This record gives sequence, structure tokens and C-alpha cells, in this order.
Amino acid sequence: MRAPRVIPAMAAALLLAVIVAVFGCSSIAGTARPTENILVRPVDPSFVYGTDGSSIDRLAATVVTDVQAYWSRAFPQHFGSPWRDIDGGFFSVDTTDKDSDPPPCTAEVADLAGNAFYCTALDAIAWDRAALLPVLAEHYGRTAVVAVLAHEMGHAVQHRHSTPSGDTGSGAAGTSTSSPILTEAIADCYAGAYARWVVDGHSERLHIRKAQLDGAMRALTSFRDPVGTPRSDAGAHGTAFDRVSAFQDGYRGGPSSCAEMTRHNRFTSTAMTSAPERRNQPLEKILRSRAAAMRAYFAGLVDRRGGHWTDPVLHRASPANCTEGRRRAEDRRRPVVYCPQPPTVLVDRRELANTHGEIGDQASATALATGYARAALSGLGRPTSGAEAARQASCLAGAYTGSVLHEAARRPPLSASDLDEAVILLLSEEKVGRAASATSAPTGFDRVTAFRAGVRGGADACGA
Repeated sequence: MRAPRVIPAMAAALLLAVIVAVFGCSSIAGTARPTENILVRPVDPSFVYGTDGSSIDRLAATVVTDVQAYWSRAFPQHFGSPWRDIDGGFFSVDTTDKDSDPPPCTAEVADLAGNAFYCTALDAIAWDRAALLPVLAEHYGRTAVVAVLAHEMGHAVQHRHSTPSGDTGSGAAGTSTSSPILTEAIADCYAGAYARWVVDGHSERLHIRKAQLDGAMRALTSFRDPVGTPRSDAGAHGTAFDRVSAFQDGYRGGPSSCAEMTRHNRFTSTAMTSAPERRNQPLEKILRSRAAAMRAYFAGLVDRRGGHWTDPVLHRASPANCTEGRRRAEDRRRPVVYCPQPPTVLVDRRELANTHGEIGDQASATALATGYARAALSGLGRPTSGAEAARQASCLAGAYTGSVLHEAARRPPLSASDLDEAVILLLSEEKVGRAASATSAPTGFDRVTAFRAGVRGGADACGA
């Protein structure tokens, strides 16, 4: 019997530890909005084995019903054969109850603790309604529950469809263990394709706004592989950058793009994933050496494009300084702000130190890079505030990060965890911006999409 596929590090204690480690008790925490309802036509969970009829099981039952409705349309359209509904059943288990019956593909209830999985052998899906789904909803919002269950349904899609991928032993059916990380990426991608269908208003049961997907994105970043996890590891799911990328690729490209994934076109470089996690550099070093490198990069970019670069002053000040930049509501709590008059990159030392300590040095470096990116926009005669400027600044910060990766011959490459820190920073930056200006700030989803475009395509991908 094939072992169930599971989400890594999802035992309740580990999940809470990850949340505390990543978000602490700071302003970056509390990103979920659990009171925000996404159910339009809830589904009675009575068809779920072991259900207690609770609201969390009602949410889960609605999601799996809706995902199957999506695939009943999308599967024939993209893969040319009819969709077959899950025939092994859905199982809800209270893992805190020692008398609960273990679900399929497990020997005991503890095997499911803090987890959800697709059981390939019996074509069944199980979830922990006590230590997984409520924790997801509380910390990341109900869309995180949607993403996790859509991911497990993605494995059912793989089980029903096999696509030659040019990657020996790792086709979309997920029937080989030679590339588990690819199998998981495709499931993330299928979850993103389904999410797009819901956001576009095609679901009769769920209503999700694009901004609400940020909770799902935050969940994916927390469920990343630990640094140093080999890609061949049976439980490998990828870095945060990889997982978010797969979800977004499915969202933008649909199921066909997911089935075309290979190990060679999907993941962060082997050099990055094999590189040991770097120790955080002191914040002062970021503000000195990396700031100098950023100024040189963006000055060269502006010069090549025929603009006029004015080297901004790096000013470490309190939020009371640089009134013009801080007057914009979207900038009041950002750790780094660009002030056009006079050209200044204003660093809120306390906020940036919080970011540095809670997420990592690459997060503070990315925040600094977005400040210099706005200076580059100014030098090119582009707006430096508003949603489009925020998107372009995120993209240009990605382009700068990509340039660092390409200089690996002259300096050690960034580790995979560095890209993860940048993604987490962009998601938390979104929270600050939208809290102040709900309609003008781009979503975290948009910021990460732009950053990824810059990393992979350079400044040419940024439209600046």
C-alpha cells in the first residue's frame, strides 16, 4: 500500500512553532482574518466519514465538493478524458480523541496528527479537524484551508492523469517516488488553478477575493522544507519560493501549465538549495555594504535607460522625519520609505531591526532594495507611489536580487532560505500597506508575482 502524501511539519506543535518562529509576536503576526466568511452555499458534511458536523468540517466539505466541481469541467477540457470523483471517501478525524478510528493509509490516529493527506491506494482524502484545519483558519484565514485541501485534491488529479514531462520517472500522475518535490509542486500548481476559478467568480459555493489568497500564500511559506532538505527526500515539498511559485503558476497558467512542469524548469538552483543557511549579517552591514551595491546597480540601470540618477541620501531616522514620504498612509509603517524631495531613502531603524530579527537579513535587504528601486523609478521619470509603483519596486528589487545570484562566480550565492525571507517580507509589507489603504496597495500575491518576475527576467520584466 502506498503511503499517503502529507504536508511537512504540520503536526500541531510544529505548526505553532513555525508560526512563532516566523512571525513572532510582532506587527507581522495576526495576518489572518478568520471572521471573513468565504462560504456562499455551504455543503452539509454528512457525507464525510467521522464528521462531527462542526463549522470547520462544513468548510472542508464545501471545499472538496467545490474542487471536484471545478475538475469535472477542467479535467476534460485540459486532459481530454472525463473526471472521476473521489471514490474512496473523505475522512475527518479528531486526533485529540484517542478513541477515534484511524483513517485509510494509517496504522493509528497519531499518524494524521496536524496533517492532511491523499491516500493513493484507496483514492481517499483525510484531514485532522482538531489540530490542523482550525489552526490554519485561525492564523492564516479560511483560504489557507482551501489551499491545503485543494493541494490534496491535486494529488487525486495526478493519480487520474499521466503526462510525459521529459523528466524520467516524475510525470504528473505522481506514481513515482523518484521526484517527490515535483509531485508536490504540481499539486500546489493545481491548487492555484482552482483558486483562480473561484476568484474569477465561477464557484457557486465559495467567494474569494484575490487579496484573501495572501493567507494561503503565508501558509505555504510556513510549510516550506527545512534548509538542507534534499530534493530526493520522500517528504520534500520545496522552498517557500518554490511553493509560492508553483501556486502562482497554476493561478496564471491553468492546469496545462502544471502538467508541463519538470525538475529542470521549476525550482531554485541546486547551488542555492545545497548551500548551507547563512548566518544573519548584522543590520549595520546591510545598511553599509549592501546599500552601496544597490546604489551602484540602480544607478547603472537608470543610466542605461537614459534616465537621470540622483544618489539618494540614506537617512536612518524616526518616522517623524521626511514628512513628505511619511504623509502617505501606505508608507507610515514601512521599514524603508523613499522620499523624492529631497531624494532620500529613509530607514525606520526600529521597524527594520524588527524585520531583520523576525524574518532575516535578506528580508531587511529586500526592504532596502525596494527603497532604492523607487529612487530608480524617480530617475526614470516614473511615479514613486501608488499600486503600480509598488509592483514595479517589488519587481526591481527582484531584479537586483537576481543580479546577486548571477554573480555567484565572484561571491557565494544566496541560500534558498534567503529567497524565502524575501517572499515573507513582501507578504508582510502587503499587510501594512492594505491596512492603511485597502484599495490602493497591491496584494501580497501581486508583490510576490512581481518579485519573481524580476528575479527570473531581470529589469526588462518590470516594465520600468
